[in-house]
Amino acid sequence: MLEVLSITAPIFIIISVGYLSVRSGLISQDAMPLLGRFVLYFSLPALIFGTLSSMQVSEVIQIDFLAIYAIGSLATLLTGIILHRLLFGTRSVAASLYGMGMSVSNSAFIGYPVLMQVFGEPPTQPFTMAIIVETALILPIALVLLEYGKQDSSEDGSLLKIWRRILARVIRNPLIIAILAGLIFSGLQIPLPDTLDRSLEMLAMTSAGTALFIIGGSLVGIRISDSLGSTGLVAVGKLLMHPFFMFILVMLWRDFDPQLQKAVVLAAAMPMFSMFPVIAGSFGYGRPCAGMLLATTALSFVTLTSLLAILG
Repeated sequence: MLEVLSITAPIFIIISVGYLSVRSGLISQDAMPLLGRFVLYFSLPALIFGTLSSMQVSEVIQIDFLAIYAIGSLATLLTGIILHRLLFGTRSVAASLYGMGMSVSNSAFIGYPVLMQVFGEPPTQPFTMAIIVETALILPIALVLLEYGKQDSSEDGSLLKIWRRILARVIRNPLIIAILAGLIFSGLQIPLPDTLDRSLEMLAMTSAGTALFIIGGSLVGIRISDSLGSTGLVAVGKLLMHPFFMFILVMLWRDFDPQLQKAVVLAAAMPMFSMFPVIAGSFGYGRPCAGMLLATTALSFVTLTSLLAILG
């Protein structure tokens, strides 16, 4: 157990440092979005591009991982929507939001640092594939359900126009751009100049710690909402149901790389992505979803530690 805690404890210590720094007033909470942009637009893309460009494409894409992560995440999304509709009579927009919270992990800010602690080296392959599934499949489907749920029968609410808007968002995502650029450089075997390679490496080194610090600072001022039923269901769905679906699929699937089998379960066990309350706010559900983010992030210390102990 001490060995497991040596993996998870540093993650949550840095999150706590971020929280206390903002809580004490040492750093303004207004700085968190700016730091988040730095990680999202510079350090993480530098890490992804720099690593992928030096790898073979066949070393990055693993069909079994992609298929399991896609099927398990889609099953979690749909199950979350159905359960909220049946148990709480939740409106379709809110149910779609909560299903999205249960099925999209915080791969960039928490998933990457955790996987790096577990495997002892940059987990570029599982991280890249998780980002591809979440950004190119699960998030677009969830956003289509949200947009379609709030639209009336006007022409502007047509499914085709909704998909166009969402596709435009996806292709502008800096992580997707970095993944595509890295794969192109890798496929064409274009070498990076040493100066550029070292610059990317220096930027990449700032990604994990800064991302965790941002998570902690962003949690200041968030309160768990009165809708404890939905909050509890989303937390259980994200931290337990999502990785459980992956575990079942891994057991039923054909054998593949044991490290990737462990990584696909761990990737699903992360708390929800940090932009969840921001997206929810545009639909009028920012406050309850911020409470869900706080609850799942706090509880993930227990669930991640337990899962790592089970997985060995």
